[in-house]
Amino acid sequence: FADYAVLYRTNAQSNAIETAFKRSGIPYRIIGGMRFFDRAEVKDMLAYLAVINNPADDLRLRRIINNPARGIGGKTLEMAARQAEAEGVPIFEIIRNAKEYPALERGAGKLTAFVQLIEGCAEILETMDLSDFYEELLIRTGYLSMLESKDDVESRTRAENVRELRSSIVSYLEDADEPSLNGFLEEIALYTDIEQYDQGADAAVMMTIHSAKGLEFPHVFLVGLEDGLFPGTRAIGEQEEMEEERRL
Repeated sequence: FADYAVLYRTNAQSNAIETAFKRSGIPYRIIGGMRFFDRAEVKDMLAYLAVINNPADDLRLRRIINNPARGIGGKTLEMAARQAEAEGVPIFEIIRNAKEYPALERGAGKLTAFVQLIEGCAEILETMDLSDFYEELLIRTGYLSMLESKDDVESRTRAENVRELRSSIVSYLEDADEPSLNGFLEEIALYTDIEQYDQGADAAVMMTIHSAKGLEFPHVFLVGLEDGLFPGTRAIGEQEEMEEERRL
């Protein structure tokens, strides 16, 4: 397997190839980048899906309650967590009734807005296809617009990854007999378990074309050679950018 390399233009493209490798039982490693489901922005969106699926998931709720920023500070969250521990209930149950707790009174409006976001999403999930629901989730949470507003290379890459997660949902829907949000999250959990791999193992190599400079392999696959991917959308019509694509 180590004789084979798969090269792509952007990190977001790794997702489809990683999925194919996992399903085929092919060990792989990524050089110069992170595995798709290890990326912070992908974990963030999966955390939203997990909390919508199960509001009692305190760990993932902590990850997203102020991401993007909603003015819910760490102190407010800790007070809610302490109250939840004292009552033996999930944090979500406390913030749902934030107005009843004097310690949470100041942040009650923001906490209530977050609860309404999660419950509103759970409600529309019942009437929407899972892939369409994910598109709606990106809008409602404000996560995608947060990344797009920064307009730098790193944020654009993160936005690509967040959009690419929809491909995993579509792939899941194609194969599932009775698709559900819970079923999708279980499949992702299985994939991430498979990823506990041995770095020294005989494995196919994946990386961006930028990362491949100076390396040699007996067999190389170049993927995604199509308008919008390679050359990238931003390069089309820009002479200097297009020259860089040609150089690569």
